[in-house]
Amino acid sequence: MASYTDGSALLCCVASSRKDLNFNVQTPDEIWNSKHFRQARRLMIAGRWVKECAACYKLEHVGIYSHRQIENHIWEKKLGEEYIINLVNETHSDGSIESKWITLDLRLGNTCNLQCVMCRPVDSSKWVKHAIILKEELTTDAKWDWKHKVEKYSTNNFDWYKNEKFLKDFYDSADDIRHLIFGGGEPLYIKEHKEILQKLVESGASHHIELRYHTNGSIYDEEVVELWTKFKFVEVMISIDGAKEVNDYIRYPSNWSVIEENLKRYDNTPSMIDVKILCTVQVLNVYFLPELVNWLFVQNFKKISRANLDGTFHPGMLHYPKYLCIKALPKEIKNKVSEKLHRFAEANTDNPSIQRMLKVVDFMNGEDWSDVFDQTIEYIDKLDELRGTDNSFFKDVINVKNS
Repeated sequence: MASYTDGSALLCCVASSRKDLNFNVQTPDEIWNSKHFRQARRLMIAGRWVKECAACYKLEHVGIYSHRQIENHIWEKKLGEEYIINLVNETHSDGSIESKWITLDLRLGNTCNLQCVMCRPVDSSKWVKHAIILKEELTTDAKWDWKHKVEKYSTNNFDWYKNEKFLKDFYDSADDIRHLIFGGGEPLYIKEHKEILQKLVESGASHHIELRYHTNGSIYDEEVVELWTKFKFVEVMISIDGAKEVNDYIRYPSNWSVIEENLKRYDNTPSMIDVKILCTVQVLNVYFLPELVNWLFVQNFKKISRANLDGTFHPGMLHYPKYLCIKALPKEIKNKVSEKLHRFAEANTDNPSIQRMLKVVDFMNGEDWSDVFDQTIEYIDKLDELRGTDNSFFKDVINVKNS
């Protein structure tokens, strides 16, 4: 079970949301056996597709290892096949189940310190001011995307995680919880996140709980790291979308020198803290993926991205907005990207992760969305006007002069 920043309750963090399930008005226990969750269980047991899981099915269709597959593998390993078989057998004909939920993905509101290019106000409070301008001043169809984003922000409540009813149900379930995921916004920028950790430590529940984080790497909090040592295991997923100026542009206004220093500190945390790099692949960084991998190689980190002994990152495909998806690149640019990534793979045949990067090429070439590329150009040019940034690193790749 997962939450979105506005309190929407989802099957997982990448599943599409519904209007009838929300932590602003319902508790985790109430949602656990709701009509939607019961129906999803019935469909899954029957081996049928669940429409809210379409994003994963699309990735799997082109051979990319999806979030669905990753989580299935993780939980089979954690719980054992027999445990899962018993859960299926104990599921009632209506899809309800007596067993309590044991994992929850908490996207604690939209408070954030960055304004990432692919983000929006419901994900980051830093976007509110510029989003209002974009919806008024863009002239391509991208303006309708931003009108929708502003409307979605203005009609939602992002303080659900402060709700006493939610918190009571959450802490009452502490003995059953085995795994928590923290996202945002930026979880290390949200003070209530630290309060949750402290209460779980004080209750003694932390000893049987594993944590996973999605953080932008701009913050390293000594107090939080000390709290982490009281938990069973902690996995820190740091979102880095490129080396140096590429990351600073995409994850504005991050500072690469600060992130570099924080990565060194994360690399020296206690052994029960594992650290990985995530990369959201999109039009602005797909051409520069080899540079990010090479930068990681040069660092020779002791633990970061060493879980698979390959020293690379975990790529995640950006699907929407369409004008930032790599499918939106014109054919000649796709050919340029394809050639570079194939050369990189051929030079690193001994690295499985780099070979899997070719699946990115397959995803990119799977559909032609280049009819929206005019939106891409207008959008990033407008961002530069608002932010005072320079997208020439990208324009140089596509051979387009800055406006």
